[in-house]
Amino acid sequence: MVTIESKFIGDFKVGDNIYNLELLALLYDCFSGGNQQQQRLLCKPIIVLLASIVEAVLYDFHKRVKLFTIEGVQNLAAEAINHIRATKIDDFAKYIDSAKKQKLFGKANAAFYERMHDIRRLRNRIHIHNDKNDPPRDERNAFTIDNKVLAEQVLEKTLRVLASDFARDKDHVAHFRLPWNAHFPV
Repeated sequence: MVTIESKFIGDFKVGDNIYNLELLALLYDCFSGGNQQQQRLLCKPIIVLLASIVEAVLYDFHKRVKLFTIEGVQNLAAEAINHIRATKIDDFAKYIDSAKKQKLFGKANAAFYERMHDIRRLRNRIHIHNDKNDPPRDERNAFTIDNKVLAEQVLEKTLRVLASDFARDKDHVAHFRLPWNAHFPV
């Protein structure tokens, strides 16, 4: 299990709503006790939840930059602050593109942002009809164990970077407990 401090969260309610990690822990318990078919079936709700949490965290960070003008955001360049404050964003893809443009994840290469887009596309496939025709057409080939691990890695890295680089002095949200073994060293 991985525990990450949540001091970077700006909006208590957003942080509180990430209680979905408790639901995720329950899904992981079912996953670990399930057979191969059950595990494959659980990949979709797990991936959708993981990607949704990444989106919520990026949303909260952008909201914090826009609204917490007195407190500010330590370690974030003025250029990044100005860009975020001047841009209206309400879409997961745009949050990712903004994070990439402002290099919020530091030394992360372009592949990390593309992995974020990969899980965003998977999350958007909650609609079974796949109206954007994102390949693969067969959901069994989209919601795989490999993509579950990819979504875990993206969420874990996102939380770790925000916690280490953009922590606040306030601690009003419970720490985030991820129900898997760490993918990255602490």
